[in-house]
Amino acid sequence: MNSNDTGASGQSSGGTRIQSVARASQLLLWIAEHPEGAAVREIAEAQGLSVPTVYHMVNTLLDEGLLAKDARRRYILGDAVAILVQAYLRTTSISERVRNILKELASCTGETVYAADWGGDDIRVLGSVEGSQTVRVAEVTTGPGTYEGAHARANGKVLLAYAPEEVRDRYLDSHELKQFTPNTIVSRAALDRELATIRRRGLAYDPEEFLPGVSCVAAPLLRHGSMVAAIGILAPTDRFKKNKTSIRDMLLKVIAQN
Repeated sequence: MNSNDTGASGQSSGGTRIQSVARASQLLLWIAEHPEGAAVREIAEAQGLSVPTVYHMVNTLLDEGLLAKDARRRYILGDAVAILVQAYLRTTSISERVRNILKELASCTGETVYAADWGGDDIRVLGSVEGSQTVRVAEVTTGPGTYEGAHARANGKVLLAYAPEEVRDRYLDSHELKQFTPNTIVSRAALDRELATIRRRGLAYDPEEFLPGVSCVAAPLLRHGSMVAAIGILAPTDRFKKNKTSIRDMLLKVIAQN
């Protein structure tokens, strides 16, 4: 039998790894990135699996409601996926992966680090870790809960930049571009240009746009090309300017390694 067709288990750094579960997960993530759906042969080619193996997998996922067929008989995400989505959006916990990234960056830079992501049509703070510097950024900027002023904050701008256009437009149409400081971008056209720049360079900056005396840099944490969270490092502006290059490089390095 072809090794690609087995359900053999293996060992990973996190413990026993069940191959069939990993393949099913990868298949679902791939389908999630292709809203137009896909035929079995397309899935097999993309996943490097045999057609019979994919048939077995998609039939199982169909039975569980995690996949469905559209009018063209192409496989798309099923209704049961909505249960997972809603459960994730309700959670107030931060994953171990993201928490470890925050801890590592706070340790390496000595600055406050926080993560934000989408919670439905709004933005939320997932969590933060304070740095070791004597002067730290006020907790009010990174505490868990509702996220104010996405257009003026590095993490918020990353999430807006990488969001689907309809999500971005819906958010900006329902949130005023409030001016928090003289540096805040309050023009929709100027913000659109800023977001395009962020997508090109993979980084967003907040030079005292949200809070006087505080600057931030943020980058997207991606998985399979899709946004997981925005990770930002904040510091008093004087210190941020002095260490801007090293902070930026550490942020990109740690995210790339995770």
